[in-house]
Amino acid sequence: MLPPDFSAPEAHLVFRFPPLGPAVVAASIRSLGLVGRAVDLALDLFKAPLDLEVAPLASPALVERHLAGEHDARIDAVMDRIFERLDEPGRGADLVAVSIDRGSQVPFVAVLTCEMKRRWGKRIIVGGVAVEHLRALLEKSGAIGADIVTKASTPAQIRRAFAALLDLPEHRRGGPLEPDTEIVELVRGGMRKAPSAADWPTPDFSIYDLDPYRRDVVGVEGAAYPAYRGELGASLVLPYFFSFECQFSCAFCQTGGTQEHKPIDLVVRELAELSERWQTREFLFFDTQVNLLAADLSRALLAARLDLRWSDSYRVRPSEPGDLELMARAGCAGLTIGVESASARVLKAMVKGHRPEQATQMIVEAHRHEIMVRVNLLSCFPGETREELAETRDWVRQNAFAIDDLAPSSFYLTADSPIGRKPERYGIRVRGPRSLEGETRFRKSPDSLMYDEMDGLTWEERAPMLEASEGMLRSAWLEGRASLDGLGGFSPSAMLGLRRHFATKAEIYAFLGRCRGGAPRLEEEARAPETSAEVLPSILRSSLPKLLAPRWADAALARAFAAAFRAAAPSLAARLREGDTAHVVLWPDGRFLFFRGAVRRGSDDRARSFHVEEPLGAPPPEEIAQGSSFEVLTFRLDPRRPRMVP
Repeated sequence: MLPPDFSAPEAHLVFRFPPLGPAVVAASIRSLGLVGRAVDLALDLFKAPLDLEVAPLASPALVERHLAGEHDARIDAVMDRIFERLDEPGRGADLVAVSIDRGSQVPFVAVLTCEMKRRWGKRIIVGGVAVEHLRALLEKSGAIGADIVTKASTPAQIRRAFAALLDLPEHRRGGPLEPDTEIVELVRGGMRKAPSAADWPTPDFSIYDLDPYRRDVVGVEGAAYPAYRGELGASLVLPYFFSFECQFSCAFCQTGGTQEHKPIDLVVRELAELSERWQTREFLFFDTQVNLLAADLSRALLAARLDLRWSDSYRVRPSEPGDLELMARAGCAGLTIGVESASARVLKAMVKGHRPEQATQMIVEAHRHEIMVRVNLLSCFPGETREELAETRDWVRQNAFAIDDLAPSSFYLTADSPIGRKPERYGIRVRGPRSLEGETRFRKSPDSLMYDEMDGLTWEERAPMLEASEGMLRSAWLEGRASLDGLGGFSPSAMLGLRRHFATKAEIYAFLGRCRGGAPRLEEEARAPETSAEVLPSILRSSLPKLLAPRWADAALARAFAAAFRAAAPSLAARLREGDTAHVVLWPDGRFLFFRGAVRRGSDDRARSFHVEEPLGAPPPEEIAQGSSFEVLTFRLDPRRPRMVP
């Protein structure tokens, strides 16, 4: 049973994919002779809402009183309607398992399991995150619901928990038990040691009816794209993971210390099996970070010729030159990159392991290789000043052209993070539990704590800045993407669905721009692939830059040129006119310079040197070394000649 989350934003369900946790559980308990059917109540209620007041089921206080005997008629009404949908699968089952993936689901799950016990008398197990809050709620209220509430997370622990459930008498009525499944090994700083990868099975998605998860990624947002006519069709994205925990220890994170992973050849075999069985080529990887395995995985995928599209999480560092290009060739269509801040001091305090300029280089390079980029930002880290937050805001605005989605999240403190374990080292004093309201219940840990900064702000001063900082960063991103008319903000699964049909980001934005505006479709005569989008900045609305040299320019170089041109377009618009010829020098680290001047080329048409007579737009980068690797492209602004296409 996958419960709904009444604190979740609608977008969380619009692009829902079959949850990974229950598929791993199903595969893990098969050896016990157990087979299951997943009921995704969250998706069911999204597709067919109850049209009843559900807010009380998101309130721990109201639910606690309800369970203690002060019945709330609103809660009873919701439960009656829900069990009209659950009775058929529930009454025919021997056991019921409920999976919690957000702390904000705990109040609902408490009521749900109590109603299951009252109506069906089944043995019930609940696992996932924040289960200690569920146990506390049931014990405090004295309500009879779940029989076993477990933190089991590895296949072996999951099997022991289900074996304990099978040992319980049928129709048991009692408080929640925690079977002895937890064997936790700690490493440096008290962090959890990564579990062995040897026992992890291939996820079993046969427990789902997968048809409801096959979505048209544009069609599901029909109101936003009134001119869309269903051209793309439905696609299925499956989740998968192959590494466990993270060997890095960022100050704010709850994982870190060691990392384990499945053998890469096994990963490729499992992906091939899942792709063939479920007829999909799109996979959303849920690894903490794929940096250390990305190159080997990419080479293995290329050798196997699976032609998959995938997305994963990625750190700015470590990353070797050429890794992103290799990943893109191997099907990497999207990356979630943990940039967190553009302040060098704050990044050092976070123990992120990268500098701001490296983050810029990373996202520009990913953009150049047509990898859709989602950037994570962490605002209001303890000690962050308004000026340092403004650095991040300005960085976002400047680099928004390369960022397809922005995920700003203000800092929240938990006791099991490095900063929570040693607060004095980070200059904070813990005050106690933090109260979460509204959507923050969904987005933040239920174990969040209040704190004061010893040489900075009190909690009362910091708290109002948290949500405001997220809004400020998102506004800066939208300002930086003004030329794209608000397009973007894609979920990772939507990115994969779009890349299924379009080879470049420019093609994606061009298509969505047409679908949004409802205008007649335009197709350019002799359109250059690197400048195919009508949504490019104003200089491109009437002119099309045509590459004149080098004659051998390949697609990767053309994409790099297109990315640089988009970034510099506002400045170029004031200096270039239709028919003008100019040059741009591109460096491997993502820097570029548009200029008028002279270029000396060899017999192979490669640039040997260049002379800048007039910079166009931004001033030349410091420390230009012509002896270093670079490419110089020569282009001319030709007039656009659109023709109408029915």
